[in-house]
Amino acid sequence: MNLGEMRDNLQGNPTTLRFKIGEFIIRFSLQISVLLMVTGIVSAYLFIASTTKSLTNHTSQLNAQRYLEALSAFRTLYTNEVVNIAIKQNITISHDYKNIKNAIPLPATLSMALGKEIGKFQSGAQTFLYSRYPFPWREQENKTIFNQDFSQQAWDSLTKNPEQAFFRFEEVDGQMSIRYAIADVMREGCIDCHNNHAQTPKNDWQIGDVRGVMEVILPLDKAQFTAQSSLQATFIVLFAMMALITLVLFIFFSRIKKDAKKLADSNIEMMNKQEQVNFANEEMSLAIEQLEHKAKELVSSNQVKADFMATMSHEIRTPLNGVIGMLSLLKQSELTHEQNHHAHLATVSASSLLNIINDILDFSKIEADKLVIESVEIPLAELVTNLSATMAHIAHQKGLELIVDVSQLKHVVTRGDPHRIRQILSNLINNAIKFTAQGEVVISTNIAMIDEKNLQFSCSVSDTGIGIAQHKLDSMFERFTQEDSSTTRQYGGTGLGLAIVKKLCQLMKGDITVTSTPGQGSTFSFTLLLEACDYIKAELPQVDLSAYRILIVDDNKTNREVLDGQLKLWGAKVSQADSAKAALSCLAADLSNDGHKSFDIAILDMQMPDMNGAQLGQQIRADKQLAQLKLIMLTSLARPGDGQYFANIGFNFSLPKPVITADLAKALVQVLNDDKATSQQLTLPIKNISKPITMKPLPKSTRILLVEDNAINQVVAKTLLTNLGAQVEIANNGEKALLCLEKGYFDVVLMDCQMPVMDGYTATKTIRKSQHDYKDIYIIAMTANAMSGDREKCLAAGMNDYLTKPVDIIALEKSLLKALNMPLAQLEAVIPRRTEQNITNKNKAIKAVDESISNNVWGKAGFYKRVGENQPLAERIVAMYCQDMPDEIDKLSQAISAREIKSIAAIAHKIKGSSANLEATKLAQCALEIELDVKENNCGDIDVLSIKLKDNFTELLTELEEFIAVNVPN
Repeated sequence: MNLGEMRDNLQGNPTTLRFKIGEFIIRFSLQISVLLMVTGIVSAYLFIASTTKSLTNHTSQLNAQRYLEALSAFRTLYTNEVVNIAIKQNITISHDYKNIKNAIPLPATLSMALGKEIGKFQSGAQTFLYSRYPFPWREQENKTIFNQDFSQQAWDSLTKNPEQAFFRFEEVDGQMSIRYAIADVMREGCIDCHNNHAQTPKNDWQIGDVRGVMEVILPLDKAQFTAQSSLQATFIVLFAMMALITLVLFIFFSRIKKDAKKLADSNIEMMNKQEQVNFANEEMSLAIEQLEHKAKELVSSNQVKADFMATMSHEIRTPLNGVIGMLSLLKQSELTHEQNHHAHLATVSASSLLNIINDILDFSKIEADKLVIESVEIPLAELVTNLSATMAHIAHQKGLELIVDVSQLKHVVTRGDPHRIRQILSNLINNAIKFTAQGEVVISTNIAMIDEKNLQFSCSVSDTGIGIAQHKLDSMFERFTQEDSSTTRQYGGTGLGLAIVKKLCQLMKGDITVTSTPGQGSTFSFTLLLEACDYIKAELPQVDLSAYRILIVDDNKTNREVLDGQLKLWGAKVSQADSAKAALSCLAADLSNDGHKSFDIAILDMQMPDMNGAQLGQQIRADKQLAQLKLIMLTSLARPGDGQYFANIGFNFSLPKPVITADLAKALVQVLNDDKATSQQLTLPIKNISKPITMKPLPKSTRILLVEDNAINQVVAKTLLTNLGAQVEIANNGEKALLCLEKGYFDVVLMDCQMPVMDGYTATKTIRKSQHDYKDIYIIAMTANAMSGDREKCLAAGMNDYLTKPVDIIALEKSLLKALNMPLAQLEAVIPRRTEQNITNKNKAIKAVDESISNNVWGKAGFYKRVGENQPLAERIVAMYCQDMPDEIDKLSQAISAREIKSIAAIAHKIKGSSANLEATKLAQCALEIELDVKENNCGDIDVLSIKLKDNFTELLTELEEFIAVNVPN
C-alpha cells in the first residue's frame, strides 16, 4: 500500500480506519521492533564503551598520581629517617654509592632505583626525574629527556603552576600509556644539601622552588582492552539473538495474519518481549551504578596513604626487632674484643631507633587517650634515689656530679604510677646529662599535703649545661621540637621526649615548666598529684645522732648542702669543709679546743683538687689524736675492689654517689656501733611521720589458709606468716581451698585472685553462698592487679580486705590484726634485722662495705627486707626462681609465637608475681605490660616486649647466679 492509498483509507469510516491502522502496525511491527532494538543496543554499546573508557582513563590518572605520591613520600621518609641519621654518623651519601664503600644513595638516586625495581614487576612502567638544573652526573641524561615534547611541555607547565599535574595519553613502545608528571618542589630538609653541594648547578634555591619534574609512564591497564573485547563479544551475541528473534517473529507473524485472535496473541507476546528488554536495560543501569560506585571507592586516596604508612611502620619494626634479637644472640657467642665492640654499637643504634619508634607509639597512645595511669604504692625517696643511681655512671663517665636531694620527702609513701614517674625522671635526667659537658646535675624533690587524700609531689632537675634561648622556651614541650637544628645533629633525639613528659604530667594532674640561661644551664620543674597513703615509711639511723658531730669534706657546694640538710634533719651537728686543706685546719682547731667535743665522723669526697679523699684519709689516720674519728668515703667512680682498698687505708665505710638515704643511714649505724648490732631502735623527732605498726606476733593458735598457685609466692607468704607465729596450710587453687575449709577450722583465708581451675573471686562467692560454718570467714584478697577498680571488684565478690602483690609485711600484719580483732601497736622505725652471724663476730676489725649502685635489675635490699632478712629463705627463693623461671620464659615465647592470648596472659601474670616478690622490678613491669596488652587485645607490641623481657631476664639471671655462687654451697 502506497501513501496515496493510505491517505484514502484514512478518510474512510472509523472502524475501517482502526482496522487499517492495526493492519499497518501488524504488517510493519517486526521492522519497527527490529529498528528499535538495534537502536537501543547500539546506543547502549556506545554509552557503556564511553563510560568504560572514561573510568579506565580516570583510574589510570589516579594510579599514576598515587605512584608518584608514594615514591615522593618514600623519598621524604628516607631523607628524614635515614639520611639525617647517616649524616650524624658520618656515613657517605652519594649517587655513586655502589662504587664507594659503606656509602648509601642520595634520595633522588634511591627514588630512581626504586622506580626501576618497580618497573620490573609492572611491565612497561618507567620513572624519570629531570630538571633544567641537573647535577653534572645527570646532565647528559637530562638533555636526552628534554628532546621529547612531553618533557618540555611538562617543565613549562609545572614551573608556572606546580600544584597542577601535567599528563596525557599516548603510545609508548607500542603500548597505549599515560604519561603523568608532577613538580618536584624544594623542601626545607633538602635545601641545605642542594645549595651547599660542591657540584650544585644552582646555589640560591628557596623553599617552594620547582627543582625538577617527577614523571611516570604507566601502560594502560589490560583490563580496559579485556573489557572492550568482552563488550564486543556481548553485543555480537545480542545481534545474533536479535537475528534469531527476527526470524522467529517473521515466521510467527506470517502464520497469524489470517487470524485476528492470533494477531492479538502476537501483540501480547511482543509486549512481553519488550518487558524483557526493559528488564535487561534496568540490569544494565544497575551494573553502571555499581561501576560508578567502584570508581568512587578508588578515588579515596587518603585511605590508601594511611594503609601505606601503617605498612611502612610494620615493615620497619619487624626487621628491626629481628636485628636486635640477632645482635643479642651474636653478643652471647665467642667474639673478639673488636667484634664485641661493633656488636655493642650496632645494638645501641638499633635500640635507639626502636626507642624513637616507641616514643612515637607512646605519643600516639596519649593522643588517642589510650594510656592508662596505674595506682600502686610508691616509696618516693626510694624511687628517685634508685633511678638516679642507675644513671649515675653515665654522668660520672662525663665527669659530672649527679646530686640527689630527697631530704624533704621524709620517705613518704604515696599511690601513683611508678613506671610513668620513672619515665618522666629518666627523660629529664638523661637530657640534663646529655646537654651538660661539665659541672653538675641536681635533682631536688619536695612534697606538700593538698588535703587528706592528695599530695603534690614536686621535682626539679637542674644542670650547668648549654642552656636554652629565651624565645625557644615556650615551644620546648611541643612535639618534634628541639632548641635548634644543630642540637639535633650533635645530640640526636626525636623531639618527642619532652612532649611525652608534659602529657604524662598532665595525665597525673600536674604540669612542667622550664627556666634557662644560655651558657649557664637549665632547670626543668614538674609537679604531680598523687594519692596519700596510710603511713610514711621512716628510713632512719638506729642511733640518736643529736649527740654526734659530723664533718663533711667536699669541694662541691651543692653536695655539701644536700648532705648537711639530711644529717641535720636527723639531728646531727654538722660542719663543712670545701677542701682537704680546710678539713685538716678544722680538725686541728677542734683538737686544740679542750672544752669542745671532737668530731665523731668525717664524710670525705674522693674526687677533690690538690688532695683527694683517699690521701686525706691516710693523713688523718697518720695522726694518733684522730684515731677515734670514723671515716666514710663517697666516690662517684666506684669500681670492684674499691671497698677493700678503702678499708685497707683506714676507712670504715664507702658509698657510691649519688648517696641513697637508706645507705647513708646504714653507714652511720655501722660506724657508730663498731659493726655491732644495735639493741634499741630510736624514734627521732621528725614531724608529719605517721607510724606503721610494730611487728607483733600473732596468737600461736592462729590458723591461716593460704590459697596461692605460685610456688615462690607460697614460700614467701608461708615464711612471713610462720614468723608471725601462725599455723599455715596451703591450697593451690579455689577448688582445693573449699575442700580444706570443709575438713578443718581456719581463722583467716589469704586468697589469690588469679588461679587455674577456680579463681579467687569464684571461690569467695562460693564460700559466701554456702550453708557451712565457714561462710562468714575473714577473707583477705592477694592480687597482683593494682589497677583502679580492682579493690572494689574484690570487695564485691565478698572479700573483707585487699592486699597488692608483692605483699608488704607491714600491710599484711596490719590486715591480719584487723581480721583477728587485735589492737594495732604503735609504730617504731622499722629497720631490717641483722642475722645472728653478723652479731657474733664482735672482735673483727672494722670493715668497709663496698655498696654497688642499684640498677633496678634486682632490688636486693628490698628483697632481703621482704623476707625479713632471713638468709636461708632468701637463698631458697632465689634457687627456686633460677630453676623455674627459664621454663616460664620459654613457655611465654612459644605462646606469643602462637598468639595464644589466654596462655600469654596467664604466664605473664605468673612471671610478674614471682619477679615482684624477688624485687626484680624491671622484669615484673615488662611482664605486666605484656599481660595488660593481651587483655586489651592489643598485641602489636608484645613481640618487642618479649625481646625486652628476655634481655631483662638475662641481666637478672646473671646477678642471681652470682648471688648463688657466693651464698649457696655446692
